[in-house]
Amino acid sequence: MMRRILASPVFSYLALPVVLIVAVSAFATLSGNIFISSPAEIWQRFAAWWPEGWRRDLVPSLTNVAVGFAAAIVVGVLAGLLLGTSRVLRELCSPLIDFIRAIPDAAIVPVLLLIFGFGPGTRMLVVFLSSVWPILIGTMDGAQAIDPRQREMARAFRVPPMRHFFKVILPATCPQILAGVKIGLAVSFIVVIISEMFGSSVGLGHFVIASQRQFDIAGVWVGTLVIATIGYLLNLTFTLIQRRMLHWHASTRSAS
Repeated sequence: MMRRILASPVFSYLALPVVLIVAVSAFATLSGNIFISSPAEIWQRFAAWWPEGWRRDLVPSLTNVAVGFAAAIVVGVLAGLLLGTSRVLRELCSPLIDFIRAIPDAAIVPVLLLIFGFGPGTRMLVVFLSSVWPILIGTMDGAQAIDPRQREMARAFRVPPMRHFFKVILPATCPQILAGVKIGLAVSFIVVIISEMFGSSVGLGHFVIASQRQFDIAGVWVGTLVIATIGYLLNLTFTLIQRRMLHWHASTRSAS
């Protein structure tokens, strides 16, 4: 019976959080450090924040991510397929792409905010510009790595261009596309939090920085843990979608 409990997936998911909560509670009580809130204090602050906070802070952050990231997927996949299948365009655009993607995401946030202002449209633009590059690069590398024999076979059998795209190119590049999308999703959530710390009155980033300025230590912990939880859930959800879409792929079968 004990072995079944220890081997169950529920135990593996809950064991570490429970141990961390107990350890943090003991450390907060024994250390007396005012910058470390106990789990009870964090829970009380979360209960006070949630009734209005989810609408004021959580929804704007997720909206900015959703709009900017959706645009990044469309542009990144289309541009990546175009560059991956055209050697001339790839050689022409690669220097510019390498130059722009070398700029740190955190460095471009204040520049865009100064140029375009502090509205939600700018934050969506920040998400788009930060997350489009992993998607574009992954798609381009996937399209570029397609076996030339597959192209030659499709040409020999006179497969129509649209059928060739949906039956050959897109399935072959799908693993790299989804890998780039997964990286872009993580980047998009990071940069939207950073952008909300600059001149914003809503969003999770604003809640964290406002709590820090007001010396609301429990509020800082609440904002940080909410950000971590949302990021974890987004990554978990996309991982399940990725496994579902790539159930035929060898790497997915071995990982599961």
